[in-house]
Amino acid sequence: MGTTGRAPGQQGKGTENTIHNRKRRPRLRFRFGVIVFIWVLVFGACFGLYMFACNLFGEDPDKNSSQEGTTQAAVSDTTETAADPTEGETTQPAVTQPAVTETEPVQTTAPAFNVNPLPEREPKSADYFNDCIFVGDSITVGLSTYQFVPAARVYATIGLNITRVMTENVATEYGKIPILDGIKQAKPKYVYVMLGSNGIAWLSNETMLKQYHEFTSAVQEVSPDTEIVIMSIPPVTAGREQAAESPIQNADIDVYNSELLKMANEYGYHYLDINTALKGNDGKLPVADASKDGMHFNKATYEVLVDYLLRHTPL
Repeated sequence: MGTTGRAPGQQGKGTENTIHNRKRRPRLRFRFGVIVFIWVLVFGACFGLYMFACNLFGEDPDKNSSQEGTTQAAVSDTTETAADPTEGETTQPAVTQPAVTETEPVQTTAPAFNVNPLPEREPKSADYFNDCIFVGDSITVGLSTYQFVPAARVYATIGLNITRVMTENVATEYGKIPILDGIKQAKPKYVYVMLGSNGIAWLSNETMLKQYHEFTSAVQEVSPDTEIVIMSIPPVTAGREQAAESPIQNADIDVYNSELLKMANEYGYHYLDINTALKGNDGKLPVADASKDGMHFNKATYEVLVDYLLRHTPL
């Protein structure tokens, strides 16, 4: 026992060395700074990738996606609003107009189902004329001269032609005023227009038709609810065709009337074909129906004309 044992002092020293060696061994410690460094490193990498994506797509992908969704929603809302006219007049869908919209003439109130020339119907009574205004030259004047139509409903003068209809003063129930002013105040249901007999021998059809439509458009402007009835101009006798002074040809009348019919169909006017009703078998005004000048009518012819008017009215 004496040879194998340690002295008390040596045994204490060994124990002390063992404890000291244990203190010198490395230990794992929680270092907060390292964690912060790792977090910063990861954040920097993510930010770098984010910036790379922005440069690649030109803008923020999330923002772009959001804007697209907003735009699509706006388009959808606009379409739904425009489709429903009850939502407001300003949101109705735009309608593509033809290239001639700016010069398109005023349309009449004549119904779309109107048939030209006006067909024969159940005859109206003479009271029908109280809703009408008759515009024209001396032939039209005869309607009041022979007392078939009240003088207050006849806006006509001797020698009137299409070039003066916009400026001519005529006798009306409101005084002697321009024709358009009288129509504006009277606001009749129908305006019958018969112009062209004075002018057919020297004015071109193009000139007369242009000014004719300017007048009818002006009538619609001053009296929008008034319907236009264009009357063909009547035929002349064979003697008037051969007259030494101011001869008029029935062939020219027929061409002009055909153009009036086209205009009526184009702009929604009514067309009353009195020319055919007054022609004889030879296509001319019978001498027995005409005055000495071969152009104007006698009273019996006005009776035929008025009867035709009352049997061929708009609906």
